[in-house]
Amino acid sequence: MKKKSIIILIALILVVICVTASGCFTKKVTEDVTLTSANFIFEKVVGEVIDSTVTISCTTSSGTSGGAGVVVSADGYVLTNNHVVKDSTTKTADIRFANGEYCQAIILSEKNTGNLASLDLTLLKITDRIKNDFKPVKLKDEDVKWGEYGVIIGNPKQLGTLCAHAMVSNPKRLMQHSIKTIHSTEFITLDAPVNPGNSGGGFFDASGKLAGIVTLRQYDNSNSNQNVTFGIAYAMPASTVKDYVKAYGINL
Repeated sequence: MKKKSIIILIALILVVICVTASGCFTKKVTEDVTLTSANFIFEKVVGEVIDSTVTISCTTSSGTSGGAGVVVSADGYVLTNNHVVKDSTTKTADIRFANGEYCQAIILSEKNTGNLASLDLTLLKITDRIKNDFKPVKLKDEDVKWGEYGVIIGNPKQLGTLCAHAMVSNPKRLMQHSIKTIHSTEFITLDAPVNPGNSGGGFFDASGKLAGIVTLRQYDNSNSNQNVTFGIAYAMPASTVKDYVKAYGINL
């Protein structure tokens, strides 16, 4: 009887050891899979949308102005922030895709009246490409959520196309901003590293849909870049983008 009890005890100990080891192994595998999946998601998102993003530059009276944009139609309409191109002396802009393709575009602003005038948005139309087979972005229909992850793609410091991780710090924040007069606009707050040149670039969700247009970062004085707070940036939500491009007959 005593011998039988010892055997049962040894068997129980072996079961506990096996279960513990299995749990540790499962946890390690789960952690590895999660990290790999996260990396795959970001890589997949950027790969899907990179051909729908552009860098923008134009000539101004003081030199050049630069930013980013997203393609919103197959026939070459590009959306960006108005402040990226509003000072162009030629009313045209240079467009460059991530693959190095270069195009020219005219700046359209005839719809920037009424309520649309309060939005820091403008469309460009690529004019020098014979074949119109551009890849437009897909718009996110749902509102973003607290803590939602995505990527931003822009042209920071006019270094060319660069991407970065971004998390939604606040999905809806009403803020005042100035174009010619002060307006209040709803923005998505992001924890992304936004610099001059990111303006007009896209904020894409984990499925590769355009969730917003990166527009500005936190500062006390935009003209002198006074007291800039890095890691606090703002993007116009997809709903605003949809309303704006619809005025030009574009449905995203």
